[in-house]
Amino acid sequence: MAAPLYIMHSPFMFTRTRRHNSLDIWPGFVDAMATLLMVIVFVLMTFVVAQLYLTDALSTKDTALQSLEGQMKTLHENLKLEKLSKEKAHAQIENLQTTMAILESQVAHLRASLQDSENQLSKETHSKDKALSSITQLNEQIADLNIHIKRLSNALADEEAKEKEQALHLEDLKEKLNEALLSKVEELKALNEKLEEALGDNKKLSTEITKLKDPKKLGLTQYRSEFFAKLVKVLGERSDIRVVGDRFVFQSEVLFDKGSSDIKAEGTGQLKALAKTLKDITKNIPKDISWILRIDGHTDKLAINTAQFPSNWELSTARAIAVVKSLAKEGIDASHLVAAGFGEHQPLGDGKDEATMARNRRIEFKLDQR
Repeated sequence: MAAPLYIMHSPFMFTRTRRHNSLDIWPGFVDAMATLLMVIVFVLMTFVVAQLYLTDALSTKDTALQSLEGQMKTLHENLKLEKLSKEKAHAQIENLQTTMAILESQVAHLRASLQDSENQLSKETHSKDKALSSITQLNEQIADLNIHIKRLSNALADEEAKEKEQALHLEDLKEKLNEALLSKVEELKALNEKLEEALGDNKKLSTEITKLKDPKKLGLTQYRSEFFAKLVKVLGERSDIRVVGDRFVFQSEVLFDKGSSDIKAEGTGQLKALAKTLKDITKNIPKDISWILRIDGHTDKLAINTAQFPSNWELSTARAIAVVKSLAKEGIDASHLVAAGFGEHQPLGDGKDEATMARNRRIEFKLDQR
């Protein structure tokens, strides 16, 4: 029996074998870990890049949003100003429309009154002619009745000798004829009274029509409207010159520099056109109508304190007087001109914005009776 074979390995050989086995596994593990690490690094870098891109995009969006918010605020403010301007223009248009409606209503009322009076006069004249015709017919009927009565009387005289029945019949016939005659007489009296009333009404209507057709009774209404209409046509459509109610309004900047009462060259031209229009209109105003052109000076709320103008009273009055002198120089009779200064005490608006302040700085012209 053979003895067993024992293979003895040295420690060195054992160590090399284990190391050799370990080295066979480790490179794959290292490669896997490296790959995993690269994937993790790639994911992290992608995340960081995406984060940076999103941060930059959000920052850009925030800046754009802030810019848009600023633009929206600006548009909102502009919209408010535009809305206020539109409301003011609408109010002015409504005032003009109301004034025009009142004037048209007055003219229509006068025309209707004149037409009614003429129609009434025509009716009364027709009634008068009809009454005269009726009276003529009644007179003819009365004449016929008188003839008939005379005939009946003759017949009665001839038949007195006849029997009582005939006499009673004649008496009855006579009473009926008398009643008919009295009835016709009463109708004639009523027609005469109606004729007298018609003649009286005719005189009254003639007097009223004469008054309605008299232009002196219309006062300055038609001349004021004509004056404003011609002024608008001559001066043109301008935002700084407008009609407000029964007044023609110039913004002060049209005639004067700020804080001054000296009329500018442009303002002189405008006043010349106004004076020419006024002279054309006043030629047709009846002499017994005492008219005046009132010039009112107005300022804004900003106080002034200079040697020439201690307050807005002096400034507004000086401007009104300057306009009066300019118009008188253009040939307007000074007895028809009046200057008044109101300072800042008759504003068209209480706002402190520049648009409202500019509207309050104005010169107003009003054609009125003394």
